[in-house]
Amino acid sequence: MLFQLFFLSFFWLIIFFAALYGFSQIISLIGIYHSSEVEKFPQRLWEIGKCNGALSLPLIFSLNLLLQTSLPVIDEKCGFYLSLPITALSLMVIRIQANPSKSLKPIHCQYYTDHQDRLNTVALHKERILSFVFAFIISSIIILLLLFCYDALMQLPFDRLKMPPLTGIEIAESFSAYLLSLGVATLFGELILWIRPPIIQNSIKPH
Repeated sequence: MLFQLFFLSFFWLIIFFAALYGFSQIISLIGIYHSSEVEKFPQRLWEIGKCNGALSLPLIFSLNLLLQTSLPVIDEKCGFYLSLPITALSLMVIRIQANPSKSLKPIHCQYYTDHQDRLNTVALHKERILSFVFAFIISSIIILLLLFCYDALMQLPFDRLKMPPLTGIEIAESFSAYLLSLGVATLFGELILWIRPPIIQNSIKPH
């Protein structure tokens, strides 16, 4: 028991530290919009596409976990299929909301006359959106780690993910739908931001 506790504590330390650091970096990138002078549209699309790809996996798990813990009986395949487009659309909304344009600026900007105060209000809005996403993903990871550690300590099989049994054709269809929905949502999100540029833009060229 003591050896298992030591091993699981070490496992928790490594995974939790890596998850906090890694997802914090990725989510922070979602809230950064480089001006067209330092980052061309194809490059921006590629960089955000990579971020969305990394964030989509924990989001899909988070949505599945939310459905499984909220409903007494659930069709696992239906829940899994539903999570794919919802994840892609959610990432698009997060990207747009985290980089508000003049038409999406916080309504309480009207109470400030100073330009810097308005920028601070927009920055606070950005941080609030990103903090929500970070908390949602990390909460799901904590639940997963806690369940895994408990099952490992009790020497029980770990089957908490409950991914639906899919045939080879269904896996290929799901993967194609996943890539298509993620790609289209990323493209639409960047086009919207290109048409309606964010109020706060970073003019420092990314290294």
